[in-house]
Amino acid sequence: MSADDLSPEDVWPLPPAWMFGCAKCARLYRSMKEIQEAAAELWLTGGQGVDWDPADRGPGSRIRLARHMALTHPDMLPDWEPACARCEEHRRRVENTAASDLAAGALLVGAEHRAAHLFVPPRGLDLV
Repeated sequence: MSADDLSPEDVWPLPPAWMFGCAKCARLYRSMKEIQEAAAELWLTGGQGVDWDPADRGPGSRIRLARHMALTHPDMLPDWEPACARCEEHRRRVENTAASDLAAGALLVGAEHRAAHLFVPPRGLDLV
């Protein structure tokens, strides 16, 4: 497969430079990419091993990075993306729970999703 065969939905965005000014962001991003590469290699070679989980080809590492960014760098996160259906779901959930005990959780999960827009391809955003 060549780069011409890739759908824009599958292209990994170039993370913003400020992420690499944070040691933890840089470490979590590097770990996420290493996990992704190892999982892809295992998938291609069939060398899954005993504890290989096809359901986690990196979502956990993406969530760890998004959580760190949401908690540590909330001012650096992008706004809700109007073209993203998942953003709309999170935005509505934040609005609908604003006066309830669920508000803090909805805000955090929404911020994690907004953070993911910075480093996850569009097709992968439904997992974060």
